[in-house]
Amino acid sequence: MKKIQTGLFRLFTVTAYFAKLNLLWLFFTLLGLGIFGFGPATAVTIKCLHDFRKTGHDYSAVAFWQAYKQAFRTFSLFGIGLLSTVLLLLFNLRITHFFPTEMAWLRPVYLLLTILLLYTAFISFMTYAKAEQHAWKQTLYVSIFLVFRYPLQGLALLFTWYLLFLLLTAKTSLLLVFGLVIFLFFAEFFHGQMIEKTKQLQAKRGSVHEVPEADQSL
Repeated sequence: MKKIQTGLFRLFTVTAYFAKLNLLWLFFTLLGLGIFGFGPATAVTIKCLHDFRKTGHDYSAVAFWQAYKQAFRTFSLFGIGLLSTVLLLLFNLRITHFFPTEMAWLRPVYLLLTILLLYTAFISFMTYAKAEQHAWKQTLYVSIFLVFRYPLQGLALLFTWYLLFLLLTAKTSLLLVFGLVIFLFFAEFFHGQMIEKTKQLQAKRGSVHEVPEADQSL
């Protein structure tokens, strides 16, 4: 009975924390007028989820605000770049519907390339957000390595996102409560697995390249 109570308490704690993070993410995204606030709010949310998964630490709204201010300058530009990339790729994907019939084979090819580029861009964002030292070239190198070295984790993440999308769109109340945070949690989980496996490979091979560590200084 005690184990059940402990499990339920843990479940309620996680649920409440995710709901709080979602509200904080939404508030600070709007505080940055949407386009400027999206990047830093998302980056800080990723860091909070990482630390919560690793240590169970619950960050307050004040801590979120302090981290948001520190991340604003860097990640506002990164967020704008990410959103611009998404919109551009989706716009080009829309154009493929007007291709002539003899070029119809290009649509699935472009769709796959779009998914790959969006996934790579998102992994780059996550790697950059969790890095202690923001080195863009190293982040890009590591992100491309993660994408092509661990395709199964990528497929698992995309499939998980698809199931979550079906669930949350069927239950809009859950979408309002958890929003983007639940997607970021699973993304951070799979990304963390890829980072850990990469570190193990480096330890075996004695690689001189370092994988960006998650920032613990929120």
